[in-house]
Amino acid sequence: RPPTGSIVKINFDGAFEKESFRSCSGIVARNAHGEVLVSRAVFHPNVGSPFAAEAIACLWTVKASTKIGWSKVIIEGNALTIIKKCQSDQIDRSEIGVHIRDIHQISQQFGWIRFKHTNNVANQLAHVLANMSLKREEPTYMYGEVPTSPCGEWRQRDSVNQTEIGCAGN
Repeated sequence: RPPTGSIVKINFDGAFEKESFRSCSGIVARNAHGEVLVSRAVFHPNVGSPFAAEAIACLWTVKASTKIGWSKVIIEGNALTIIKKCQSDQIDRSEIGVHIRDIHQISQQFGWIRFKHTNNVANQLAHVLANMSLKREEPTYMYGEVPTSPCGEWRQRDSVNQTEIGCAGN
């Protein structure tokens, strides 16, 4: 579901490559009309696990949102443990604790922020973007759309309305 008013909803996902210990974060940000504002995939070296890749993807999403200047955001991902840790006020002592502390600290810069868990289908475009970018070694940064290759991959997997996911015309 699209957010309401001036809230921006950002779906994130992390892809992990165990052979090289690197990951790729994919995000897709949408406005209240469901229109894609930004899509981006970025690489991270020296990542120890898929669990860490998801935490880094969430952290990177929060950082990118502050740099863009959004003040009201919903950060949405399918990594339930990461979302729960972001929602909690407890000190995290796990392997990703440093990332969770950074997320909590940066989150204070927003006027309003919520972390929400979503299912895999609703997060599929961010997932495909992260995985395709990692596989092809192609970082991306686009305003108002998502790259053609993740949209093509999406179309092969799902028959959902392409306009709703920002892939119309690709």
